[in-house]
Amino acid sequence: MFQYVSSPLALSVFGLFATVICFGLEQIGVGVKGADPEKLQKSLGRIAILFGGVCQLVGAAWLAFGGPKEDPFHVAVFGFFGFFWILVGLHFIKGGDKKVMAHFFFTGLILCALFTLYAVTHDMLWPLGIDLIVIDVLLISLIIGWYTGNKAVNKFAGLCNIAIGIISFFLLYPNFV
Repeated sequence: MFQYVSSPLALSVFGLFATVICFGLEQIGVGVKGADPEKLQKSLGRIAILFGGVCQLVGAAWLAFGGPKEDPFHVAVFGFFGFFWILVGLHFIKGGDKKVMAHFFFTGLILCALFTLYAVTHDMLWPLGIDLIVIDVLLISLIIGWYTGNKAVNKFAGLCNIAIGIISFFLLYPNFV
């Protein structure tokens, strides 16, 4: 008999996967030649809010209020990144100062570095710890890229996003087997 066990991890990681792949492809320039920049920005903003933000916040809430009580780490990670993506999405839809967003990315880097340290020291190196390490690298590149406007650094950030998506697949896959 088929037994279904729901997992907030699957929803949260799917949201992450979909968002970083879309952002990464845009950052490296795949499929955006001739696109209306304003429509592109707004579309990315909606993806960030709905997939990156809402999926991860729902997963965090699911874990916080219906999941194992010994899992505050995943609640913190998904909660932070859910709000992170909502803010990024609002920036893409409404605009704003990229240097201020770079400052926010620095704040996110501090928190993500703590998440990374926890994951690596608590036997969660693969795939979560490695994913968090690449997210740390992404945040560093976003800080530099958004603060300086360096297009090469932003393309590197796109490659980081795609790498995060690929690694996240290994977080997502066990939920389907």
